[in-house]
Amino acid sequence: MRAVIAICAVAAVVVPVAVATGILITASDPREPSAPVADAPSNQTSEPPIALLDEPSALASLAAADPQAAMALVRNALLADPSILEEAINALEAFRFAEAEARSSELIAESAEALLSTQHASVLGNPDGTVTLVEFLDYNCGFCKRAHADVLALIESEPNLRVLVKDFPVLGPGSLEAARVAIAFRQSGGDMLAFIDTMMAQTDRRADATLATEVALSLGADQGELETLATDDAILEGISASYGLAELLGITGTPAFVVGNELIMGAVGFERLAMAIQTAQASLGTEPLIEDGSN
Repeated sequence: MRAVIAICAVAAVVVPVAVATGILITASDPREPSAPVADAPSNQTSEPPIALLDEPSALASLAAADPQAAMALVRNALLADPSILEEAINALEAFRFAEAEARSSELIAESAEALLSTQHASVLGNPDGTVTLVEFLDYNCGFCKRAHADVLALIESEPNLRVLVKDFPVLGPGSLEAARVAIAFRQSGGDMLAFIDTMMAQTDRRADATLATEVALSLGADQGELETLATDDAILEGISASYGLAELLGITGTPAFVVGNELIMGAVGFERLAMAIQTAQASLGTEPLIEDGSN
């Protein structure tokens, strides 16, 4: 009975609006037809017999027959035990979260080709890995720098993991400049693991074209080639592709990770990412990538 009241508690806010606008809201058990509406006095305002709560269909019938009585029931229950409202709100939040996750999974599946494409991404780890971890990264993002150690640990723990880093500069002009140089360095054949590792280690300087160029040159880049590529507006194609994917998936900040059908926002730590990788690997019907889930 308590579970039914909890589910319906949110209706305490919705039902009056529905009644005022002439909308009839009912919720019946999909496994069986709703119970027939019983004749009830039009002036009924007291609590109905407790038996009416035995099935959700009974409460739906009561709401259809006498919305005021149904409202009185919910109101009295909330006054007697206000914690029911918290229970109902938690249930509603869980429902909405599950809906959002399901929609996110659909969007990831729909954009899988672009997500898994290496055309506009730096490839770390095993290029032929069985599971791919996609990271949206900004070189000025402190949380990206924190998460970078976890990404390196994941690569070290599992030789069959492929990591695709998408440049997603969202923290100002300096980030965009650094992303342009990063892409130029990648296009020139530079060592992107070393580049990203060095950029993520910079904690006392803001990332911009100057810093990114210094890092690229220290890793053997040709200055003339690097400048030519970085200043060519064609290089923005890769950044635009990342923006498009992020908008589609609802990504508004960094870092953001996609693995399998799951979107993970923020620097969530090694264990959380490892768990998602294991889930993605299990969906392929093969052995888990990271057996103990730790580094």
